[in-house]
Amino acid sequence: MLTIKILVHIPLYNKAATVLQAINSVLSQEYTNFDLLIINDGSTDQSLELVEHMESDRVLIRSQENQGVSTTRNNALQFARENNYDSIAFLDADDYWRPDHLSLLALLFTKFPAAQAVASNYKLKRSNNILETKWSHFENENEQLLEHFFEHNFLNSIFTCSTLMIKTEAIEKVGLFNKRLTHFEDIDWFVRIGMNLNVAFSFQVTAIIDESAENRSDQTDMKNRALPDFSSYEDEIKKHKGLEKYLDLNRFSIALAYRMENDIRNATLYQQKINLKNLSTKQQKLLLMSRLQLKSLKRTQKILGNLGLHLRAGD
Repeated sequence: MLTIKILVHIPLYNKAATVLQAINSVLSQEYTNFDLLIINDGSTDQSLELVEHMESDRVLIRSQENQGVSTTRNNALQFARENNYDSIAFLDADDYWRPDHLSLLALLFTKFPAAQAVASNYKLKRSNNILETKWSHFENENEQLLEHFFEHNFLNSIFTCSTLMIKTEAIEKVGLFNKRLTHFEDIDWFVRIGMNLNVAFSFQVTAIIDESAENRSDQTDMKNRALPDFSSYEDEIKKHKGLEKYLDLNRFSIALAYRMENDIRNATLYQQKINLKNLSTKQQKLLLMSRLQLKSLKRTQKILGNLGLHLRAGD
């Protein structure tokens, strides 16, 4: 199993408070056939200084002027291909792994030779709470190839950029991250993976996704975000069971976020593309509420996540 050579990538931008925890979780892995590539995307805090003090032959550090997370991850994908890594695994600098994370993902590739991308289960950290994830359309909790990938993403995202590993040879089939996008660029990439690759999944929890960390990109005002509308995937809907609902749930998340900022024009643009049969009655009602009504809800700031619909907007 150790024959799989893995590149682990952490994109770094102003994460001084959390990056060492992320790095240490990688260096503590039971699986040892990996290198860790940290690309500093023009950090203005002490992030780079902290990373440069790490003493490990496995840690590779690169710096660039600020270009955004899509370009940063694309540079890591290119590095993996050019340096003959078998697979690339991602970890956000806010999040961290349990020691068995890489060994589990490598085992999934061994157990399911047809798989070109693999992922493990995770828990969500919100403030001081650690929350279990919920999944849709699973008959059992065995490790498995996902026949209808999109159907399993209706409550939480099977993929995150801290739990996904993809074979380097498969990158060409899905392409790179869309560097024009500042948010939901990961969801856009996951759509292409789900349409083009065989995916294996394990219910074993091996990662913690920290949604309460500072400087997350989902704290950025909507007016400053470049978002996908997913229209380029409309022709694929009939080919992939569950894809239409998956896209509509993400459109719902975006539309609701626009409504929270009283941007009714952009909210309406997304709502018009949604097939309402893909939303619950409660979700449909939320899209009719004003900003003040939404703000009055007790858990306003967590509304997407608590509905299981905040499908890990991009970082």
